[in-house]
Amino acid sequence: MYTLEFDEDWRTYYKKVPPDIQKRFKKRLNKYEIFPTISFRHAKYGVEFFMDEIGQYRVCFVSNENSKIRRFYFIGKHKEYEKFIGIRK
Repeated sequence: MYTLEFDEDWRTYYKKVPPDIQKRFKKRLNKYEIFPTISFRHAKYGVEFFMDEIGQYRVCFVSNENSKIRRFYFIGKHKEYEKFIGIRK
């Protein structure tokens, strides 16, 4: 089981997504606590983040297998996600 943590900027991104996406994210918290990292896609080659999709929105997090901690950094639309990970200007 993983411990979930949230980066200090998480709240800024989270407040920008619609309430229905926020609700869907909350429903997935159990998935993030239990599912092995192999269940998630890696954001892009050379980027440390893993990514999950909620409709047209992306959730970025880092999973530390030694400490069993998942730290969430970003939630937003696809283009915002690409800017966040640095593949779009």
